Amino acid sequence: MTNSAAATPVPMPVLVPRPALDAARAFGDLAPIAYDVGCPMPSGAVAARALLSLVRSLAEFESELAGAPNLKYVQLVSSGYDHVLGRLPAEVGLGTARGANGQVVAELALGLLIASFRRFAEAADEGRQGGLMGPRGQSVFGAKIVALGAGDLAREFQARARACGAEVLLTGRTARAGVCGIGQVFDLLGGADAVVCTLPLTDQTRGLVGAEFLGRMRDGAVLVNVGRGAVVETSALVAELRSGRLRAALDVTDPEPLPPDHELRRLGGVILTPHIGGAVGGFLTRAFGVGLDQLAQFARGRRPTNQVL
Repeated sequence: MTNSAAATPVPMPVLVPRPALDAARAFGDLAPIAYDVGCPMPSGAVAARALLSLVRSLAEFESELAGAPNLKYVQLVSSGYDHVLGRLPAEVGLGTARGANGQVVAELALGLLIASFRRFAEAADEGRQGGLMGPRGQSVFGAKIVALGAGDLAREFQARARACGAEVLLTGRTARAGVCGIGQVFDLLGGADAVVCTLPLTDQTRGLVGAEFLGRMRDGAVLVNVGRGAVVETSALVAELRSGRLRAALDVTDPEPLPPDHELRRLGGVILTPHIGGAVGGFLTRAFGVGLDQLAQFARGRRPTNQVL
């Protein structure tokens, strides 16, 4: 009598950074092979079909790829992926850690918005000098905000800003329930107290927030960018900040990092933070958790939910 029982699936060999090894062992679909970031790949890397990559530098990333010639899928621990575009063979898929840091980056976006609205920098100066600033700025309560984006980060920001009493409109590539099409956003800018950019960098978003976009924002409005720096045309933003017509709070810039003598560092009305959106305790734990789940989906023959290429 023939045994018709299904064969037990063989776990897929995957490369994971050594700090993620214990977490990877909890996924029965994966046969993890540990590697040390910045070091040559282990001999077993030739069998690996997928890679969980920290991408500390492009040189290290390319070294990882060269040491694992049979990869079919690469999983990042970041939500952005523009920095590795064009580096992968066409047959290799790419996934992001979308969802790992949406909450904490949204927290920063709201903090930057409040700091700009309430003029924290000026208030801190007044406090150190012993003076009283008097009524100035505005509250998030009752504010009208346009969020560029409709993904995890944008929705996490929307939830937090709404809890403070703001009205937040999401915008995406196409209009749908609760989301305005990006082509309509220009008509909304004149009535918005702030624009919060959560967009990734793509061919479609590069330079989206340029002179025309900024020119349609109302006087005194605030631009917050926690997405990617090159979504905003820096020269156009500098011109608006120089005139004092707009204010800005930027966690990302173009170029990044800014040169020490860049005008953005000297202008008033702008808050700069050094790309700290997800840089809080537990970052790698969250990113590894999302990334390993994506690899397990790939090992089961599914298209990972965060696959972008």
